[in-house]
Amino acid sequence: MRRVWMSNLAKFLFGIIVGSIGFYVFGPEKIVIEKQTERIEVPVEKVVVKEIKIPVVETKTVVKEIKVPQIVEKVIIKEIEVPTIIEKPVIQHINTTRVIYKPIKQNELDNIKQLVKPEEVECLALNIYREANNQSIAGQIAVGRVVMNRVLDRRYPADTCGVIFEGPVRESWKTAKQKDLPDDERIYYPKRDRCQFSWYCDGKKDEVINKENNRAWVTAENIAFQILAFDKWKDVLEGATHYHADYVNPKWNKTMKKIVKIDDHIFYKRG
Repeated sequence: MRRVWMSNLAKFLFGIIVGSIGFYVFGPEKIVIEKQTERIEVPVEKVVVKEIKIPVVETKTVVKEIKVPQIVEKVIIKEIEVPTIIEKPVIQHINTTRVIYKPIKQNELDNIKQLVKPEEVECLALNIYREANNQSIAGQIAVGRVVMNRVLDRRYPADTCGVIFEGPVRESWKTAKQKDLPDDERIYYPKRDRCQFSWYCDGKKDEVINKENNRAWVTAENIAFQILAFDKWKDVLEGATHYHADYVNPKWNKTMKKIVKIDDHIFYKRG
């Protein structure tokens, strides 16, 4: 049964193949239709685009002025009573009588001591000691002569104490608060760095001088007495009235004539 079925299938397939070949060979002729396409030119219309100017529209911004009300802040000032401070002028009593000590012989020394004022010797010796006790004898004499040259000059006070302590002063706060205190009991101090000799107004506390068995003080005192009593060494400085230490250069020396340098001090006189 199976063989019969297979044989029929084979015959069927064979018949299909033979029929297809026969149709292809002996079938009707093929008609080939050629299509011809004509080229048609279509005219293209040129479109001209004209430039159109668009007008510029200016926009104006209108700013309205707005007035802002001013805020005024009231400041309340309290009236305070300030006590009036009245500064009493300090009147310095300057001796206008110039005492010129005429040189006297050494054998009249006792009389001389009576003529020379002890307070002037004290002032001159103090200045020599404070300014030049570390200098040579010549340096101490030069400092003493500067003071005496000023005494002899009418532009300065007429005694050694007045020359040495010349300058503005301020009253001590201890006596300033005592309104009823007499003037002769008030205490005054020199204003700092505004006096004639630096040791007097440098703001430093000066040590108390022990005058007993103090060779430096005795030397300064002897030089002071010799200058006041006998006008010694008057030609040493050619009348110099100013000096300063060699490690400083003050402005005032630009208008002065330099005389000499002795130890650490340079001496000048007015030109």
